[in-house]
Amino acid sequence: MTSSLLPILGIISGIVMIIVSSFLLTLAIEEIGRRGKFNDRLTGAVISPIFTSLPELAVILIALLFVGRTPGSEIAAGTIIGEPFMVSAIGFPIVALTLLFSRKKRKLEEIDGTLSKMLIFMGLIFPIILVPHFFSSVSVRPVVAVLLVILYIVFLKLVRGKGNFEEEATDFKIKSGAAFVFILALGIALLLGGSSLLVTGIDNLSQQIGANRELITILLVPLGTIVPETMNAVIWAYRGRTSLAIGAMVGEEIFFVTLYPVIGILASQWVITTDGILAVGLTSSFSAVLGFITYRSRNAVYVFLLYLASLAIFMYFIY
Repeated sequence: MTSSLLPILGIISGIVMIIVSSFLLTLAIEEIGRRGKFNDRLTGAVISPIFTSLPELAVILIALLFVGRTPGSEIAAGTIIGEPFMVSAIGFPIVALTLLFSRKKRKLEEIDGTLSKMLIFMGLIFPIILVPHFFSSVSVRPVVAVLLVILYIVFLKLVRGKGNFEEEATDFKIKSGAAFVFILALGIALLLGGSSLLVTGIDNLSQQIGANRELITILLVPLGTIVPETMNAVIWAYRGRTSLAIGAMVGEEIFFVTLYPVIGILASQWVITTDGILAVGLTSSFSAVLGFITYRSRNAVYVFLLYLASLAIFMYFIY
């Protein structure tokens, strides 16, 4: 087998492992929501991202701890900025297609109004992560970091609300605690292993092509690591669970707009390239506009055209 085929084999193996892990984690996350009596919004937007963002967190920490100072900073910043960008440009259209397809088979839930507010919230606060880049004062970094943590707490209060996990007759129930622990542990192990193979394969393939490090990180690493949350959201979308599907996507973005930038701002040089600034601007605009439109019209299918428009914008700026 030639060395040129190894990255492709790694990418395929990683995707297969992530797909299996996504099914396992979907079951585990639903069980957490059921046992904790959380509403769908909280389960999708807070519980799910804790697990599905693990691959990106691993990439960020490895980049900062084991890669050179400047390259590590570029990889960390690219991963943090690229994740919400790719979720908006790629993840949402895939979920929208699934919702459109599942609409023919089952009645969809209306979009929760709080999810629309979450999208607007996300769009408004994302540019804050650029402040330390433009203002080099030492005191700016901790102030921005504290502000981002406070904003995540505000987000938690926004997500928290009345209502329990909406159980369906078709939901698979994990009956024993031991089975739940096994499914959760196996799902996380496959998720981390598959994501590692996927990211490594993408990185090796990108080196064969040759491109700007931060641009490659913005585009390729998140392209691989958004698979877990996208797969979870697709499973829920196919079953008509709109709040869980969209909540999982928005909640993932919020992690990368608030908590994960704190790591990059405090532990790296946090130098953002023009590509990164453009990605932040596009993602913020998309989220704010999408939030407003979904607030006005909460039928998920009507939002599909805007999802496709975001993909078209993404392709235009890349090519």
